[in-house]
Amino acid sequence: MDKVRILNLKIPARHGVYEFEKDKDGLFELDVEMHKMLTMAGQSDELKHTIDYDKAISIIIEKFTEKDFHLIEAAGESICEKLLSVFPIQKVIIRIRKPHAPIMANLDTVEIELVRENK
Repeated sequence: MDKVRILNLKIPARHGVYEFEKDKDGLFELDVEMHKMLTMAGQSDELKHTIDYDKAISIIIEKFTEKDFHLIEAAGESICEKLLSVFPIQKVIIRIRKPHAPIMANLDTVEIELVRENK
């Protein structure tokens, strides 16, 4: 399956379980992979036959920032549902990283990954 990927999209938001996480924006990092056959786009060279990543990025940012989620899993679910409803894609994979997670450990980041398919 062909894919369109958006890598390391950085979005400021106030997601978190703890109240102090909602006091100021944290910078989240998102990777989004959308599965769609791109043969027609390759042959036609027309935007209407692919996924408009500018529109996809606008949707991702809008859904990610529409409210302060407790869990990045919930934010990711909201994004997946919207992308699957707007674009003719078979599957979407989203990874959300929270490098500023309030964890007392020596780590680079925490990350969730959701895989959702159109039925």
